[in-house]
Amino acid sequence: MILQSLKMRNFRNYDRAKLEFDEGIHLITGKNAQGKTNLLESILYLSTTRSHRSFEDENLIQSGKDAFFLDAKIQKKRKNVEIHANVNEKGKNLFIYQTPIKKVSDFIGEFNAVMFCPDDMTLFQASPKIRRRFIDIELSKISRMYTKTLHTSQKLLKERNAYLKRETIDYDYLDVLTEQLIDQEVVIIKQRYRFLQDLWKSCTSFYEDLSKDGTELRYVYKSCIDFDENEHNMKQLLEKRYAEALERDIFLKQTTVGIHKEDFMFLIDGREISDYASQGQKRTVLLAMKIAIVHMVYLLTKEYPVLLLDDVFSELDAIRRKKLLVSLPREVQIFLTTTEMLKMDDLDDRHTTAWIVENGTIRRM
Repeated sequence: MILQSLKMRNFRNYDRAKLEFDEGIHLITGKNAQGKTNLLESILYLSTTRSHRSFEDENLIQSGKDAFFLDAKIQKKRKNVEIHANVNEKGKNLFIYQTPIKKVSDFIGEFNAVMFCPDDMTLFQASPKIRRRFIDIELSKISRMYTKTLHTSQKLLKERNAYLKRETIDYDYLDVLTEQLIDQEVVIIKQRYRFLQDLWKSCTSFYEDLSKDGTELRYVYKSCIDFDENEHNMKQLLEKRYAEALERDIFLKQTTVGIHKEDFMFLIDGREISDYASQGQKRTVLLAMKIAIVHMVYLLTKEYPVLLLDDVFSELDAIRRKKLLVSLPREVQIFLTTTEMLKMDDLDDRHTTAWIVENGTIRRM
């Protein structure tokens, strides 16, 4: 998968930009606060329909403007695709070619991008909500069923919470809502469990190649129920949990159990990464996770995603830069930001295009 062209209008500090891209590495240089990360953010938005830095789309609209517009042409093995997004204070409008896409789940996955940025370093000590969001975003890239199921479960959860706030409760109706929610949650738990299994198997291998420090990586999926290959058994476990929490839910007027309360712990040599790993180890684990996701996307879609690396090479020595590139197939198109020009021999012998960003404008060097 190759991003061939990108148009931006009123996105962050970009007034207008029209860019065309080749295969290989795109080295994006410039001083801080000029718009390098904003460029990567726009590419990621077309993949996930959300920002990695803001929960509110309105924050992405250029100051003083009413909406932002993103247009891209994507080269895929079997076809070329045009995708569009425009966002205003009322919401987002998504298009594939000129056809409006009503469901976000039908848009996500048409273009896949995987991003590493300095903000990812907070993943290990962040709240469970942030870790769930990380898993949900990455899983949505490889499974439209997961995206649709997650969206349905979120709607049902919102409806159940709203109903719990009523003065009078119809228990039969509440049971119906709960049963529908459980059906969705069983599917989500199963996919999260298998995704983490596959992710960690690849991640530990790539981590060892990058670090050579002999440490052991593990993860713990703190699910609301124990995993079982039999979906019926999991459904029964969830029904029991919801029944036990019913009085508490009614008293607190919110749902206190379910997938929205889950968490994921990451361990290094048996201890939490957030407390015991060095900054270098955390960065290497995250890089290994992103590389693993690139390969997972390929295994499931037969297309490599675009890889976005925000100011990561400046923190790696030349040996680790080359190790990182060696771990990535040459078919992967890479967008790499840095404040300093890197030596081309640090970038392997891949085709490299250099760009410079200054105050919301970008040009080839």
